[in-house]
Amino acid sequence: MKWSKSAPMFFPQAARDSEDGFTLVEILLAVSLVALMATLVFGSLYVTIGAIDSARISATNDQIVRSTLRIMANELSISVDRQTGPWTGVNGQYEGRPADSIAFLTMGQFRGAESANDTELVRIVYTKEGDRLLRFVRRNLHGLTDESVEQVELATKVKGFNVRYYDGKGNRWMDEWNGSGRGTPTAVLLELTVLQEKEELQTVRQWVTVGAGAS
Repeated sequence: MKWSKSAPMFFPQAARDSEDGFTLVEILLAVSLVALMATLVFGSLYVTIGAIDSARISATNDQIVRSTLRIMANELSISVDRQTGPWTGVNGQYEGRPADSIAFLTMGQFRGAESANDTELVRIVYTKEGDRLLRFVRRNLHGLTDESVEQVELATKVKGFNVRYYDGKGNRWMDEWNGSGRGTPTAVLLELTVLQEKEELQTVRQWVTVGAGAS
């Protein structure tokens, strides 16, 4: 059988066309696979970055809370008993959560209480106002105005500030403390509850032996 020179050769030409490039279906399929892989990779990366950021924020908040309690513990540990400013602990609540207040005398710049005199003492007040934990310092104990009062914001997003006091003479824990004629408590338990990410509450506790810095 002989092929005519003028007869078209359909099959060899079709084979050459298929070898020269990709079909539209193949291109669309490749693009879809690349898009799917990119979605999976970037989705996983986004989740990982979000988890790292949440962990970093949580660690930062935890460090702030513990630093706040450490400052309070240092000042409480060297608090002293004086008639000019008795030790006072008030039990309070705000929006159904503890919002206590403490007022006491202590040494400025954490100096030893054994060298304390009335001119070197400062009056410290810790109190919760709204969602903030505040620290007030009065350096002039006999001042008639508030000019000598300094205010510092220790922490924000505070949902609870609870303080308990241990009476060494009566061997019991108390929710309030009236230091008039009673002196200082033997120990104090501080509880600070703050709002973390994802609306989670975190409560950190700190034990303090009052007068530990005086020995």
